[in-house]
Amino acid sequence: MKRTRTLLVALIISLLLAACGNDQPQVSPQSPEKTAAHTATLAPTSTATEIPPLVLNICTAEEPVGLYRYDGSTSQAKQSIFSAIYIDLLETEPDTNRSLFFESIPTEENGGVLLQAVPVKVGQPVLDAAGNVVYLAEGTLIEHAINISVANPVTWNFEQDYQMNQFTVTFKLLPGLKWSDGETLVAEDFVFSYHLAERSRLGHYQWALERTNSLIAVDEQTLVWTGIPGFVPRDLKDILWQPLPSHQLKDFSDAELIVSELTTRIPVGWGAYRLVNWNAGNQIVLEKNPHFIMAQQGIPAYDELVFQVEPELEAALQKLHNGQCDVLDKTYRLEALEKSQLETLSTENRLIAENWEPVQQLVFGIQPAAYDDGLYSQWTSERQDIFGDLETRKAIAACIDADSLVMDYLTEHLPEDLIPPQANLPSQSSDPNTWLEEIGWILTSGDEGMQRSAQGVPNVLDGTYLRFNLSTGQSLVDQRISEEIIDRLKACGISVTKLSMPLADLYRPGPEGSLFGRNFDMALVSWQPEHLDLCQMYTSDQVPSSINSWVGTNLAGLSSADFDEACWRNTTWLSGEDGQDSAVLMAEYLPAIPLMPHYRLWVASDRISLPEDSSFLHLWQFSPAR
Repeated sequence: MKRTRTLLVALIISLLLAACGNDQPQVSPQSPEKTAAHTATLAPTSTATEIPPLVLNICTAEEPVGLYRYDGSTSQAKQSIFSAIYIDLLETEPDTNRSLFFESIPTEENGGVLLQAVPVKVGQPVLDAAGNVVYLAEGTLIEHAINISVANPVTWNFEQDYQMNQFTVTFKLLPGLKWSDGETLVAEDFVFSYHLAERSRLGHYQWALERTNSLIAVDEQTLVWTGIPGFVPRDLKDILWQPLPSHQLKDFSDAELIVSELTTRIPVGWGAYRLVNWNAGNQIVLEKNPHFIMAQQGIPAYDELVFQVEPELEAALQKLHNGQCDVLDKTYRLEALEKSQLETLSTENRLIAENWEPVQQLVFGIQPAAYDDGLYSQWTSERQDIFGDLETRKAIAACIDADSLVMDYLTEHLPEDLIPPQANLPSQSSDPNTWLEEIGWILTSGDEGMQRSAQGVPNVLDGTYLRFNLSTGQSLVDQRISEEIIDRLKACGISVTKLSMPLADLYRPGPEGSLFGRNFDMALVSWQPEHLDLCQMYTSDQVPSSINSWVGTNLAGLSSADFDEACWRNTTWLSGEDGQDSAVLMAEYLPAIPLMPHYRLWVASDRISLPEDSSFLHLWQFSPAR
């Protein structure tokens, strides 16, 4: 009876609580049978544990001003974001080497690249024999289509039916390509972007625009580029315009495009990620692009990318250490740190160095402007022709030993595992001092001690001392490298005087400027010209002179039809097996000695598994360490 009474009381209390609106059923601990029944009824449905998104946090020292491709900005911060929302259109699958965006990479063999002879007429833009874009007129030197050679130009006139070579390249887009908003990416998007570049009038795009005759979308998947007659494309990247979404932007004016949120803050792309949130001054958040071409293969590795704006390097390094950041991008200019700091940084992280192409060159003043038109004379010219002899240039290069010079500099400034092997010049087996003696540069006693003077050196007056000036800028790198050059040449009995000057003076336009006016002995210059292979910088058409308004990269004044022909064959699709490596060609003719690369550093935490050939542009491929 007591138990029955107790159960009855408990039941009454339970009903009263329910009537009062209590959401949660209450079960008396004194009723195990009832407890079991209620527990079974109220148990939650079995669900999988929610997995948090996998996030890659990237610290950046700068916030992009905007992300519109044609706003004139090429900041490193902008490029960092671009690496996530776009990828190289000529990218291939890592395993199969198949193109991600095109049915195949255009070549002559597969019919994607077509060379044909076309008639030309007066007033038509062409590339003349000197490599300049001109409007065809009476007396223009052109490459006649009867052969594919730069050695036999002809003079165009109205009476002859000359033809010129013209390249056409056809790109066939793969079906199913989509923008990150799900709309189809079509050939017209490339043409749309091309016309925006034309209207932008930005100097960055003028080189390619001037050499493009037309860009046409034949259908949704077929894009046809045609160059101006005489122009030989060296790299598909030079002629393939980065598309913009015509479906989204075609009705915008140019002024609206510069300020629209759709172009500056949330542009659609075709890369691994798409931008979803931009908290000004704080962070930029990107998520996986579900329409990415490799999305079905589980790429990219991360669900989200978060760019955190952290201007202070020390704060960014602390965030890297405590896990708030996984990567510090190139905006931190880590290459400016001392070697000891870099070594400390690399103990717990992975330092990556990129951009090893040499941008610093030691240029020989082979043919000063004063020698033009055959005006050089051993007896009357102000400067003897000491660099006109190739063997002399090679012996001087052997004294400098560019590979070891660059290696010594890098060893002073970088941890050992970051330094790539150097192979700018082939090694010389002979002693440079002996080499100089054989040429005729004899070591003699002079007013300033032992110096070399000419005895039978070609085109040089006997008794001329082997001494000259070295023109250079005032940066720490230029100063350090120039001093090392001077010391090495001194060991060969060559006297060099350093002429250090501000960049504005060093690179002053010709004819007044010493470099572009070709009025120097030897010069240390740094530049990274776009669209040009290294040897192309020193072809005859690139010599600055009064004929081309002193514009050109061949400051050395090298003029060699054989060099021009070999370089042309090296840098065109027509080279085949006859092509010659540009570095070898440069070493053979030696207008300049490649020296320091303008490398850039970035750092990633060991929490990320990176391939050996890591690149920031391929950050979308990286995976977390397991």
